[in-house]
Amino acid sequence: MTIEFGSIKSYNFDRGFGFVGRTFSNPNGKVFFHIKKIKKEHPELAQKLDNSEAAFETVNFWYEIETNEKGEQVSKLWLGKENIPQSYRHELCGLIQKIESIWKNVDSLKPSWLDLVTIELLGVDRSDELSVERDNLESQLRAAEEERRREAEALLQNEIARIAKKHRLEKTKADELHQLLTEMRPLGFTHSGHLSNHIVRYRLGYRYPNISGIVTMEDGGREWEFPGGFPPEIYKIICRELGLDNQRTSATVTDFESFNDIY
Repeated sequence: MTIEFGSIKSYNFDRGFGFVGRTFSNPNGKVFFHIKKIKKEHPELAQKLDNSEAAFETVNFWYEIETNEKGEQVSKLWLGKENIPQSYRHELCGLIQKIESIWKNVDSLKPSWLDLVTIELLGVDRSDELSVERDNLESQLRAAEEERRREAEALLQNEIARIAKKHRLEKTKADELHQLLTEMRPLGFTHSGHLSNHIVRYRLGYRYPNISGIVTMEDGGREWEFPGGFPPEIYKIICRELGLDNQRTSATVTDFESFNDIY
């Protein structure tokens, strides 16, 4: 047997049965109940359910789940925690611990049912206390996240400044170069040819208009344009920063015009 708490999800007036929601285990699940079990001990509730104009979705209660060959169904039910027999004290203590831990777990969203169930189990005063504790924990979490964000931003700006100083680049170019290097490092390239193929395949240069543009290439008297390419000085920096071996080619760059200047 298992104790649960939930609101009525559906009820068939003509056939006298319905389903009540779950809270603690399988929150999306529903448990079958029949009106005859309710009429015996809670006639006022049965009368409310049989009133077709009643908003039975607002009705909630504690209940015991029984599992048989037809599945899970309500075996017993109680209107209010104070009506639950003492024999269920151990289970209720476990549910109280679970509720308190949910309040303190600010890494997860607060469930919509938490206030109602906490009041049912622990009363209004303790519910208010837990709410204040959670607000304080959330404030601490936000402060810690903001501090981490500031530290990450400082590290980012320091790295951009390092690239700008080391390679004598203006900040806008150093910023784009840093973005490009951040994108390339996880790919594990070992040779400049790998980088070149990736640039061509994914039209990489178009995302970095300050450091890429139209490169004019020449090889053996033949000349062509390479849109989305990087000028030699930028390409060398990328290779050095990524630690790539140079796969030399006979083609040379004769001209470069950045996208930023063109557009």
